[in-house]
Amino acid sequence: MLHAPRIPELAQRDRFVRRAVSEGRVLTLADEENASVPSQKVSGRTVQLFWSSPLEAERWAEALAGNSELQDISLEVFATDILPGIAKAKGFAGTDWVSDPIEAEIDPRDLLIRLQVEAVSPYAAAARTKGEVYFVGGEDAPLVTPGTQKPRSADRLHVFSTRADAEAHMKKLAGKKVIADPIADFVGSTLPWAAKQGHAVVIEPIRGAGFVEVKTADLAAQLSKEASSTP
Repeated sequence: MLHAPRIPELAQRDRFVRRAVSEGRVLTLADEENASVPSQKVSGRTVQLFWSSPLEAERWAEALAGNSELQDISLEVFATDILPGIAKAKGFAGTDWVSDPIEAEIDPRDLLIRLQVEAVSPYAAAARTKGEVYFVGGEDAPLVTPGTQKPRSADRLHVFSTRADAEAHMKKLAGKKVIADPIADFVGSTLPWAAKQGHAVVIEPIRGAGFVEVKTADLAAQLSKEASSTP
């Protein structure tokens, strides 16, 4: 049985998540044979090693592979390809691994969720800079995706950071148009409308990694921040 992470492990994991999203990339060894170690917690499982700091990554590349050669993996590739692959193999992700007796061995599905949540602020900052977001419209209102029946979930309003992604979604829904909603209108009108209708608002903070639901009040607060503030 996999024990719950201890406080040092959680701190190590959370530092990795913050840095990975801030830098837009993670690092691993160029020599893939040395880029994994046996799990300390679950017999027969492996831990793929990743770092958020180049200095730490180079240090352990020298120790494990005898050279400082690294692979630079974009956050998008890490989230959409690497982590799902580790999950499929039933492995773990070692975040900012340092060969301590107690290491952070993270379920890749949990790590993906945490990366997506951390990426909400940069997503909102990018939207503020662009000045608008995009969603699919019907005849006279935003078009929502029906929720599931069992168990019943709310209908979803998909909000996109690019017109191209909204257009691709429009084709799936047979929508009428893509609406470019200025941030002020989106915060002042569209989000309150979604909340009143009981619709869930979903965004894709890491492109291609899947949608996450955000609270309308939280998203409004993020989008309403001054451009000069810290996300």
